[in-house]
Amino acid sequence: MKRLLQLLALAVLILLAVLLYHTLTLPQADSRVAELPDLTQAVDEDAMVERLAMALRFPTLPDQPDAFVGFHGFLRDRFPLTHQTLSVKPFGHSLLYHWDSQNDCPPQLLLAHQDVVPVSSPEKWQHPPFAGVVDGDFVWGRGALDDKGSLMAILEATEALLKTGQTPACDVYLAFGHDEEIGGREGAMKMAAWLKQQGLRFALILDEGGMMLPGSTLGLDRPVALMGIAEKGYMTVELQAEAEPGHSSRPPQTTAIGDLAAAINHLQNHPRPASLSGPTRKMLEQVAPHQPFVKRLVLANLWLFEPLIVRQLEGKPETNALLRTTMAPTLLSAGVKENVLPATASATLNFRLAPGETRDSLRAYLEKALPDSISVTSRGAFLSDPSPVTGIPSATFDRLAALARALPEQPVVAPYLLIAGTDARHYQSLSDQVFRFMPVSLGQDDLARFHGHNERLPREQYPHMVRFYTGLMLGR
Repeated sequence: MKRLLQLLALAVLILLAVLLYHTLTLPQADSRVAELPDLTQAVDEDAMVERLAMALRFPTLPDQPDAFVGFHGFLRDRFPLTHQTLSVKPFGHSLLYHWDSQNDCPPQLLLAHQDVVPVSSPEKWQHPPFAGVVDGDFVWGRGALDDKGSLMAILEATEALLKTGQTPACDVYLAFGHDEEIGGREGAMKMAAWLKQQGLRFALILDEGGMMLPGSTLGLDRPVALMGIAEKGYMTVELQAEAEPGHSSRPPQTTAIGDLAAAINHLQNHPRPASLSGPTRKMLEQVAPHQPFVKRLVLANLWLFEPLIVRQLEGKPETNALLRTTMAPTLLSAGVKENVLPATASATLNFRLAPGETRDSLRAYLEKALPDSISVTSRGAFLSDPSPVTGIPSATFDRLAALARALPEQPVVAPYLLIAGTDARHYQSLSDQVFRFMPVSLGQDDLARFHGHNERLPREQYPHMVRFYTGLMLGR
């Protein structure tokens, strides 16, 4: 017994030594900060904010072609130097700009989209969604965050550099799609195909995605800038159950609705496996040096503590989505009358595929997990596998991180898995350095404003967004 206790004590000491070694030898947190250009002499910030508000007054919805025509005229009028200097190639209502630097180095590609999502309940907005209202604190309107804020900031940066006689370090392309919210098939997909035909490869592709959030999101006492290095895939399926129709007074043991409900319940009770996959693991590793000692010890030893971390992250929808493929039942259909048993019942399920999952593997799982009485059919033209994961560390990521740290919030920068979708997925073959980040600082409650009520951009944030993009264009 004594010998056994001695061996156990030795094992504990060895384990503690390993844990401490990994904790104490964590790489030092990167603290490099870029220098953002001073634009005070080149731009009037109030006028810049007003131009953003004007852009939000164009209801650039997929079914409003005149709004895009008007918006394009507005861009030509408000950014004259940009339209005199850069070439512009239209793809339907999408616009592809090219700024020739005259330098022989790989170009950069900056993405944003013109289109916005519809407004379901305008009466619930503090200001009308397409009024483009500016008050002392915010610019209000549909598209302020998603994604005219980025689009306009990129153009403001371009115009400001031209006013001051500066040119980018390398060629810059700006791709502004018009149908990102419905899949980007007529905009981003066609622009990406054309760029590929030209034989172009980009040193950097940057789209919307992550942003700066309160550090408490990841247990930090400083804001965190989440830099998307991958995005989840997208797949919608319809489940359908069939049964004999009849009178509700003599129901059989099973019904179409009952079978469908049982199928949905089974999938909800048996979610896809959770794991700390590439982007999420890298995110935790990146913030580890900034944590208090105990948390740093845990994150430095994920080989031991991964199950504990996974259980903790599974507890919240926003962090659970970083761990696994998720499923959301979104539409149900069955029946024609309250006393008639329906012959069919159907449900639409929306899946967001984590890296490592594919549409084929998910479909195979569904067909195996569900009984033969439930049919599975893919729906919609908007389907995508998860994007490749951008390899980091890299010089490009370091440059973006240094620019982000130069913002007033001085955030901790961390890689991130974007749980939504962007136009960036269409450009993946054009670069191995694709990132998703908006240089804007928001609160947790602001996340519901994306596609929700009262979308708004903090007024004080907008000039800093412009400075970030100018710094990006000037560097290499």
